[in-house]
Parts: sequence; structure tokens; C-alpha cells
Amino acid sequence: MEKKILKMIGAGVLVIILLAGALVMLKSKKTDFDSGVKVFVDKEPSDIIRLDIDNTFGSYSVYYDSEEDGYVFDDIPVNIVDVEGFFELMNHSCGFGSLKLVKEKAEDPALYGLEEPSAKVHAEYSDGSQFSLAIGNKEPVSGNYYGTVMSDGEKDNVYLFSGEDMIYFLIRKESYISYQVTPALQVTSPLSAVRDVTFSGTAFDTPIRISAVSGADERTVLAAKSFGPATHIVRLKGTYELDQTYGIEVLGSILGIRAIDVVKYNVSEEELKAMGFEKPYMQVDFSLKNGTDYIADYQLRLVPYGENYLAYMLGSGVVFVIEPPAFVSVDSTKLCLRWFLSPLRKDLENLTVEFDGESYIYTTGTDENGGIYAEVNGRSMDTELFFSFYRLVTSASSDGILLENPVNAGEPLMTITYNYNIEGKEPDVMKLYKGSLRRVNADINGVTEFDMKESFVEAVKEACAHTLTGETIEENW
Repeated sequence: MEKKILKMIGAGVLVIILLAGALVMLKSKKTDFDSGVKVFVDKEPSDIIRLDIDNTFGSYSVYYDSEEDGYVFDDIPVNIVDVEGFFELMNHSCGFGSLKLVKEKAEDPALYGLEEPSAKVHAEYSDGSQFSLAIGNKEPVSGNYYGTVMSDGEKDNVYLFSGEDMIYFLIRKESYISYQVTPALQVTSPLSAVRDVTFSGTAFDTPIRISAVSGADERTVLAAKSFGPATHIVRLKGTYELDQTYGIEVLGSILGIRAIDVVKYNVSEEELKAMGFEKPYMQVDFSLKNGTDYIADYQLRLVPYGENYLAYMLGSGVVFVIEPPAFVSVDSTKLCLRWFLSPLRKDLENLTVEFDGESYIYTTGTDENGGIYAEVNGRSMDTELFFSFYRLVTSASSDGILLENPVNAGEPLMTITYNYNIEGKEPDVMKLYKGSLRRVNADINGVTEFDMKESFVEAVKEACAHTLTGETIEENW
């Protein structure tokens, strides 16, 4: 069996650092007993060199490895040891005392469950001393446990031991595994922590990709310019801005997942394959900058398990059981903000609207005196009127329902082109085609996934005319 050492000093793994901190705290802790309690052991946690526990769930050992200057927790890998649980086990293994003497020289230990004990505990300490305890039945009124100290002069005496102390020796070894499946959120919003996410697996016909904009590669940054100050963009067949409300719900559910059970640890590739993890129902690849200066990458795989899911984090060696997190029901259409294109006005070289053989070219910017100007087909126009027109054009939005096999026949009813003044940013082109009854299909950069009300086309046509006449523009359509 491969050793998994819990290093206490100079370790580079966060869990090990936490364990080291826990043991430093333990070093200074003394075990107190009420007056009148018989004290069998009163030492410090760091005095423990070996602890053997045999209970109804099996046997395991915790021991100190002097060469590595740390503890080995049986065969549990270092990265999944529960720090608080380890702290408590060590704390309760350095001090033993009875609450009272129940029976001296008991003739029938079976009355107390001590003929076949619920657990046997053996501890060895750095000063060469040892201590052994057999734990029997629970006393029904107090909830404490009967026990026998396995040393000369004490073997036949039955004592009552605190249930709060004994429980750490009665639970299964796996209880000392951390049930934290994914990292907990360390900042105020998951949008600040989660960088990039890809949902894939047999649950999806096409993967869903969500990318953070800040600090991203040039391709992602340029793609996000189509939506102004977007935090994340979503890639289906086309590219969309992330709806932050639903995005927080979905991305937030990736973090802080806690298991309800452990199926197996030190799991092999063959065992993972047999459980269905080779082709999982859902795979979530995500990267985090979770209050740190670095970005960490993770992969979580899920396989259905009754009403719950088996969960495996790549590299952990552990298969957990988890309740269904919100992201297993992710709706790709709800991830996409309804508005198709909403670039910042200052990022545009010009905006062109074409329909019925007519073309309207709009330009806007700042003059040499710092004032804002707007033009249509080279003619000056009122800036407030242009702003109204721009709000209308960029309000093009879907109802959030994906089209099934849309067909765009004939010439588009209208084409709206956003030409950018940003190097490397290709124009965004929205072409609107006749769709179902009173609907138009929205082709965005060659991809049609949504439609919208046909009234948008008529509203923009009228608005274009009003930019020439100076009449008020109706922004609602």
C-alpha cells in the first residue's frame, strides 16, 4: 500500500499546511476532566506515535513517520483528509478518563457489550507508554458508553466514558475523509471566481462553453466587444453575452459541493471506467481564480446514481455521492442574455442598416472640442435622436427559445452591420429573415439559433426615416 504522508512542516499542499497548523494548536491543548473523574491518560496530541482502531466498520491505523516528519492516516490520500476530523481524533486520543466506575470486577462483561466490543483502541506515545480501551454498549439514558481499560488491575472493571469522546473511535475510517468535493467560494461572487467553464458529456448534443473576459486571450476579448462591458461570454453555435443572474446560479453551484457519502477512494482507472466515468453523463471543466493570484484548473465528472450522482474530481482518486447541483439542469438558452448585439458606441467606426434597397450609414464620435457628434449618410443629426435610434437598434432580442432547424429563405428583410474601430475585430452582421407567423429569424454572423418579433423590422425602418426628418423615434416595438 502506497504511503500517503500528512506532512506537518514545510509542505506545499494546502491540506497538509492546515494539518500542521492543527497539530501546532493541539500541542498547546490540555485535556481537562471534571473533579472526581479517573484519569488514565493525560498527554498531548503530538505525543502520539501510533493509534490503532478496530471497530464494527473495520480496522485502521494512524502513525507518526519520523523520516517524513508527519503522520500517515492509514491508506487515506493526503489531499482528502478532513482537517477538523483529524484534529478531533488526535485530540481525543491523548486524554482518556472515565466519568464513573460502573462495576468493579464485573463477572459478565456481555451485559455491557464488552464480550464483543463495538471498538478497540490502542494508543502508543513517545515516552514509551501505551493505553488500550474496549468500548461496549451505549448507556441508554445518558448516551455515554461502557468501557474497559485493558491494563493490569483494570481489565475486569467497567467504566462509563463520555459519548462525545468515544464517538471518534466508533465511526468508520471514511468519516475522516473530507466531503468537500469542489472548492468553496472565497470571493463575493462566482463571476469573480470562475474563469472558464465547459459543460459536456452525454447530457449534451453540443458542449456549452462560458469564458471570462478579463485577462482572457485576444480572441475572447475581441468576441466580447460585441456586448460592451461583458464579464463572460457564452458559446453555443453562436456567441452571446452571459446572463449574470442565471450565470451566478449556475456557476455558483459548481463551487462548494459537499458529498453525502464516499463510495471509494484510491480508485483505479479500471474502476472509474466500470462506474461509467469514461463517458460521463456530465463533465465540467472549469478554472478558478478564487481569491488567489493564480488560476487553477479542475475537472468534475458526474454519473447518475439513483436520485443522486456519483462525482469524481480528476486526480483526487475519490468517488463521492452528491445531491444534484443546480448545474445538472443547466438551460443553455437561459445562460444567453436575450440581446443579440450591444457594442459600446465608442467602439464603432460606423453602423449600417440596409433594407428594401436603401442604406443608412451612421457615424458618431467626439469632435476636437470634446463634443459628441452623430451623422447619417454624411449629414449631421441630433445626438439625442441618434442615441434613441441606437437604443432601438441594440434592443434586438430573442424570447430565449432555440429554433429547431431554422430555414432562412430568400433575401434578408434587413441587415444591420456594426463596423468596429478596434484592430482585429471583425464586423458583427445581423441579418433578419422571414420566420414563422409575425416572427423573423435572427442570423448573427452566419448563425441562426433564435428569432424575434417581426415588429422590430418595421420599427427600425421607421426610425431610419426619422433620423433624416428629425422626428421622434419610438423605441418600443
